[in-house]
Amino acid sequence: MKNVKLSRVTLATLLASSAWMAMAPAQAQPMMGGDYGMREGAGAHHERMGKYAEKRQAELKAKLNLTAAQEPAWNSFVQAMKPPAKPVAQPLDREALAKLPTPERIEKMNAQHEANFTAMQTHMKQRGEAAKQFYAQLTPEQQKVFDAETVPPAHPMMGPGRKARPD
Repeated sequence: MKNVKLSRVTLATLLASSAWMAMAPAQAQPMMGGDYGMREGAGAHHERMGKYAEKRQAELKAKLNLTAAQEPAWNSFVQAMKPPAKPVAQPLDREALAKLPTPERIEKMNAQHEANFTAMQTHMKQRGEAAKQFYAQLTPEQQKVFDAETVPPAHPMMGPGRKARPD
């Protein structure tokens, strides 16, 4: 009985490691079209997401029924929510990293990660402050609408209104 269980475990391990080894060369090769694979390039992705954001902002503005006095606050909020002209996170210089010994490469990668993290954190704090300032200009009824409309989805890949699968 023990030998049968051990054989099954060994077979499962062998199959899993074989599958992993078969995938390794495919993962090492970059996909066409940058980080977005064959679906679309980075420019098309950002354009599509920009249009989606504009649509959502227009829907939110309509639901809020803003007064003329609230328009400047809305405009400031929308401006602050726009993505930055250049990416907040800077990519790694892979050619330069390839020339470094592993310990130095790790240090460079960690330093770049820390710089990217700090830049992203600063950007998110600025957006958060802009949202708080706009929120303070809203009436209690408008705040309820804003609260309901700006709840993030349960998972980043899920759209609004979808619920996460129970675990």
